[in-house]
Amino acid sequence: MPTSGTVSATVFNTGKVIDRAFGRCRIAPQQITPEYISIAKDLLYLYLSTLASKGVALWAIEKVILPIYQNVQNVPCPSSTVDVMNCNLRTSNRLTGIYSASEGIPGNAFDGDLLTSCTQTTPGGNITVQFSTTTIPNIFGFYPNVTDVWDIEIQTSVDGINWIPIYTNAALEVNADEWFWVDIQGIPQAGVLYVRLQALGTTVLDVAEFVVENMPEEIPIAKINRDDYANLPDKVFAGRPTEFWYDKQIPQPQVVLWPAPQLQFTFNQIVMYVQRYIEDVGELTDTLEIPQRWFLAIIAELARQLNFQIPEAKGDPNELAIEATNQINLAWGSETDSSPTYLRPRLWNYTR
Repeated sequence: MPTSGTVSATVFNTGKVIDRAFGRCRIAPQQITPEYISIAKDLLYLYLSTLASKGVALWAIEKVILPIYQNVQNVPCPSSTVDVMNCNLRTSNRLTGIYSASEGIPGNAFDGDLLTSCTQTTPGGNITVQFSTTTIPNIFGFYPNVTDVWDIEIQTSVDGINWIPIYTNAALEVNADEWFWVDIQGIPQAGVLYVRLQALGTTVLDVAEFVVENMPEEIPIAKINRDDYANLPDKVFAGRPTEFWYDKQIPQPQVVLWPAPQLQFTFNQIVMYVQRYIEDVGELTDTLEIPQRWFLAIIAELARQLNFQIPEAKGDPNELAIEATNQINLAWGSETDSSPTYLRPRLWNYTR
């Protein structure tokens, strides 16, 4: 017998998830009103949000690059952050060379001084660095001098004539005096001689610093609790950050660094792997941000909750609860990357 020949190609959008959940509650299609659909979307959003309290959904772990500012200890995390899994201080080598720009003073974007800038007045300009030898850059950042919405590309070249875009960002919201950092992979092994920040469309560049780096080194920063942080005698001491306290505030959590970053770390980054919330439900035609192994569990749990909420629901509460529990347990049981587990006892004397 022939098979479909496809894997994971079936589209199971939000509307279909809600329809199947209503069906488990024995609600006829003609009974499903716009109000009931709105209730189902709300319950779905709330339940997906609570998954972060149950365990770590592996697909909702992402890498985050945060900027560092001199003597600024409180570093805001994305508002979607639930917890910080890993936190590293990344230092790297800033690449130098011959600087040029379509307009403005190019050296101002490479002098390490955040108070000077390469200011342009014509759309579609660029800021370029030419290296003395071919190299493989992989960390890029810029410090804008204005607050605006930019369309930009980061481009590389081996001859200064033919340019290859390695990063494109349309409608990027930039803020004056706030770093933007991005890691880019895929630079050819042979290396490049030129890198430039290219404005697209009507974007006009005004950049205090354009940074191109390589040879990154990441050093773990230890996670401490609030009591340990509160007991630090000098919280404004400046140095290389070695510890952080994760402060779960709303609407935006933050990591509190100690020591406070010295000036030399302004051109470095905090690299974190964070657990975040699952994306919002969106429209009925959108797809939920869950792997296909979770769809049946989500449908079963949504049906259980709808059965309490919708007056016309005729599902058996006990059956729906048992089915939802079984499916959720199966889903969480598969939430592993199958990597080896290591036990590393750290034992030492309490007194000397």
